[in-house]
Amino acid sequence: MLAGGDAERDLVRHALGAMSALVPIGMFAADADGHCWYINQRLIDATDLNLQDGGGDSVALDIPVDDLRGGRHASGAGRGIGDAVILRIRVPAPPGAEPTSDATPVSLRARVLPQIKADGTVAGYVGIVVSDADTDDPDATAFASPMLMHAGERLVDTLLDSSPSIITVLNADGSWRYSNAAAWRQLGYQEDFDPTTGVFALVHPNDGPVALEALRRVIAGELPPGETFELRVRGRDGDWRYLQNTADNLTDDPIVHGIVVRSEDVTEQREARIRLLDANERLSTVVGSLHIAAIVEDTNRAIVLTNDAFLDLFELIGPPAKLVGRTLEELGSELTRRFGDPTRAPDPDRVTAILRQRRRVIGDRIAMPDSRVLERDYIPIFVDHEYRGHVWLFRDVSAQARTEAESTQLLALQREENRRLVELDRVKASFLAEISHELRTPLTSILSFTELLRDGLGKDEPSEQVEFLDVITRNADRLLRLVDDLVLLDRAETGVLPVDWAPIDIPSLVEASVATFAPQAEPKRISIETDLGEGLPLTGDSQRLAQLLDVLLSNAVKYTPEGGRITVSATPGDLHWFVSVADTGIGVPAAERESLFERFYRASNARAARIPGSGLGLSVARAIAQLHGGEITISSTDTGGTVALVALPFGTRPAAGEEQSADE
Repeated sequence: MLAGGDAERDLVRHALGAMSALVPIGMFAADADGHCWYINQRLIDATDLNLQDGGGDSVALDIPVDDLRGGRHASGAGRGIGDAVILRIRVPAPPGAEPTSDATPVSLRARVLPQIKADGTVAGYVGIVVSDADTDDPDATAFASPMLMHAGERLVDTLLDSSPSIITVLNADGSWRYSNAAAWRQLGYQEDFDPTTGVFALVHPNDGPVALEALRRVIAGELPPGETFELRVRGRDGDWRYLQNTADNLTDDPIVHGIVVRSEDVTEQREARIRLLDANERLSTVVGSLHIAAIVEDTNRAIVLTNDAFLDLFELIGPPAKLVGRTLEELGSELTRRFGDPTRAPDPDRVTAILRQRRRVIGDRIAMPDSRVLERDYIPIFVDHEYRGHVWLFRDVSAQARTEAESTQLLALQREENRRLVELDRVKASFLAEISHELRTPLTSILSFTELLRDGLGKDEPSEQVEFLDVITRNADRLLRLVDDLVLLDRAETGVLPVDWAPIDIPSLVEASVATFAPQAEPKRISIETDLGEGLPLTGDSQRLAQLLDVLLSNAVKYTPEGGRITVSATPGDLHWFVSVADTGIGVPAAERESLFERFYRASNARAARIPGSGLGLSVARAIAQLHGGEITISSTDTGGTVALVALPFGTRPAAGEEQSADE
């Protein structure tokens, strides 16, 4: 204790100061080298020491070590703790000053109590001044010795009793000699404890052999310094206390003459450890019985517990106890190469944030490198509000994830289908409005001119009757074409459209269609130019292909303003005939070009210009092109003009059983 830190020295200063107040004596404390770190005021006053310049820490002692440890009286008897020795106190000159005669050492007669450590070395000294060294008065010495010895004993008791450790001194035969106040405080016995039955009677019967073996080893010198042994000792209340002990054999020490046992009460720590082990055992049982993968990590991310489900999930070699103490990073590159670190995938920064926040996370989805989808939970562990580690739980939810993905995809498809149906309803509503208009206009004309004929209007003018009949015929043809278009589209969708397959000369077919629409283009001063190549005949239905060309030319004439130009070309390629109809008309908005092939759809600029039409023409044209294995595309520019391009393959033939005639 005397060689300890500042706290221990403060405690000794307090004890020595208290002794000085009770007994008018000089006292000092020094380290093992004799340097004083405490001198009481009575000693300073008695020796007239001048400490103003050097200070208390500069005072040194010439301590007769041989006299204190093993020295003998002239009579040959060994010197004991109550014997006085002569020591000299030296006060060196202040730093930088020349030595003077004033620095002559002061000789005193004192009783010095050395503090012996466990290894037998001296930790320091406590001294009680008896008298001046030159005093020969035996009565003074005799008078002082008992008083000073009593004060010294009280001082030692004070120092020992202030220790938090239980200190017991046993005789060489194991009988009890002394215990400090910590023993009474912690075990509950009073200072009048009767040790006649021996302290071994307080030891638990099961620990008796351990105590006897420890005693034997310490006497034989077989117990290394610092080695501990644990004993259960009965307290006064009847409870058993667990003491962790060390023992030193100081029977040869001239002052101690016994075995010093230092004990620490570890009952609470041991019970806490037992509770912790019990809790760990229960936790291990729970984790081991889980059907989901679990791993418990400590604050350094070392594995504390895991289970077979974790090993199975990540194909690790067991048993689970083999992984304890290691980290996932230490499990080898095979794990990280195949699966990655499941506690850090797929976003290490996110896991770092989870570990830093120490908040529960449930159902966190992670995609593994082996295409599995896992769901993980993070649960922090707190003991007495102190973070002690965490638990990871893993579940393979790949099948569930696939089902959810499929459900999401189906839901998206359903939404798209609903959107399409809504759009179709809108288109149908628009179609009904358009078709009603298309039907009403020719029917109104037919009914009106029929009524005029019935009323006899023009009966005297045959030319008027012919004109009325022409109007009726033209509108009836218009109705017929509309009905034919609807029937054609319906049959094309159901796959029962009649086709009359035969060789067709494409240039001749184009010329015939151009000749048909030339009279319609002439009033609008629209020029129609042709660019026709030569190539092999095409197998197809000439009537249907003529209908396709009529749709394209009709649109070109309808949407091209006066003075415009239409160019019709037919060019043979390696595998196809390419027929295009280009005009200088109003064009088609880019976002609507593909929609033109939907039934009843009409471009917004055509509707805005109030140009009549049913929106069926291009639908019919595409159906005919696809019937021949071809395709039709529409391109346009923002400044106007449209190009309709039809690609028709040479070798189209109907499948067996599909060839039908136009008469069917």
